[in-house]
Amino acid sequence: MVTRVEITVDIDAEAVRDLAVSDEVQADLGARMERVVEVGQATAPVDTGEYRSKIHRVDGHDADGAVHVDADADHSIYVEYGTRQTDRTGRRIHLPHHTLGHALDAAGGDH
Repeated sequence: MVTRVEITVDIDAEAVRDLAVSDEVQADLGARMERVVEVGQATAPVDTGEYRSKIHRVDGHDADGAVHVDADADHSIYVEYGTRQTDRTGRRIHLPHHTLGHALDAAGGDH
């Protein structure tokens, strides 16, 4: 009686690598990133409106299939991550908002 079963799986590395840049995967990622833009713009803190207006999806994808959403206002990093600047009582003045991180979570992404 046979009590052992052995299965060998050969991974087609090229096919796996090409999957990330396939039209179907890129369409899905594109739709998810558009949702990130929508949520980011809807939840962005607004002082002048520049940060919110600069949240956008970057055209195309990287060689590995990665799709990006950027906020490219000069002060975006400070809105996203805050600063260490404090008032005279030691409280932080510019707290982080994590707008894009939260938008990515809301869109069902992983970061």
